[in-house]
Amino acid sequence: MEIVQFVADALGDASYLVVSGNEAAVVDPQRDVRPYLAAARERGVTITYAIETHVHNDYVSGGPELAALGALIVAPAESGIRFAHRPVHDGDEIVVGGARLRAVHAPGHTHHHTAYLAIDEAGQTAGAFTGGSIIIGGAGRSDLLGPDETETLTRLQWESAHRLEALLPDEGELLPTHGAGSFCSADSSSTERRARIGDERPRNIVLASPDFETFRVLHLANPSPIPGYYAHMAPINREGPRLYGTPPRPALLTPDRLEAERAAGALVVDVRPRFAFADAHVPGSLSLEEDGSMLAYAGWVVPFNHTMVLVTDDMTQADRVATDFLRIGYEEVRGALPFEAWRGAGRPVDHLDVVARAEAARLLADRRVPALDVRFDRDVAALAVPGALHRPL
Repeated sequence: MEIVQFVADALGDASYLVVSGNEAAVVDPQRDVRPYLAAARERGVTITYAIETHVHNDYVSGGPELAALGALIVAPAESGIRFAHRPVHDGDEIVVGGARLRAVHAPGHTHHHTAYLAIDEAGQTAGAFTGGSIIIGGAGRSDLLGPDETETLTRLQWESAHRLEALLPDEGELLPTHGAGSFCSADSSSTERRARIGDERPRNIVLASPDFETFRVLHLANPSPIPGYYAHMAPINREGPRLYGTPPRPALLTPDRLEAERAAGALVVDVRPRFAFADAHVPGSLSLEEDGSMLAYAGWVVPFNHTMVLVTDDMTQADRVATDFLRIGYEEVRGALPFEAWRGAGRPVDHLDVVARAEAARLLADRRVPALDVRFDRDVAALAVPGALHRPL
């Protein structure tokens, strides 16, 4: 059995290709399924299953795309998915070649959440696909369903994590979906994406806490805000998203076409590095630097699936970013324009002054320039800027 990991950096999430014999399964597939298809072709195997640990709140699943190519979707029986799939209950097994994936009901991240033990051809438990249950360093969030559910789900998260841990040998791999950079992660700042459970036991918040109350306090302390687009993901994933096959490439725009799209209501979103934006940008454009937080911030500042045009370094970046937006259901990217094409056409540009730390301190002390702190509550609690007005973005 071979387990290949794929990381979606824009979301902080991982997915997996499980290969045995001439078959393969994808666990928690992303919407862009091209990497899985390429890996399967390289190995001469057929993807027979698309397996979900839960109905995702942070991205649109690629399961239906794989199903359109012949795979069978497997999902927890209580997930509420309304299209063709195989429902699984605790203890059910999916056979992939000579390997088996055994479902383990692991509520906590959601009520229906299910992990899968990876059992190799020799019958040994090689690891577990833990989704949003145990993750590297801790556990997935238990507050995404609202305050009325948080205490119950936190208790279930604790119980599920310890049940899963007991099923794994020290050398068994922890293979989570959520990790650092994901707003579905509560406790992880580790950049590791997979680890031996024996290494995790002494350092993982949920596994190392001496009792539930200790875990509860640590787990629920200073939660990250929930990105605005999350509210739209579960309904899409239950009903089934629009199918694309290959993600569409954004059209190359002219400056005139960009202006026409903006006049029709599109937002101009500049995804270049922030200092490049500060130096020069299209007047009235919104800066969303392409990094690990881009999609989360887009969910706060761009209305869901609002029409957009991108300003980029080049069209390669435009293709990459448009695909990332597709991951979270933003399907109305009308095109892209490299910034130098805008500037080269003699169009006007704006800029932002960037001040050094010492100058910022002087301005704050002077108090004649208002300071606005748009960071998260937990960041301000850890280190406040004296005199700044706190207004979380």
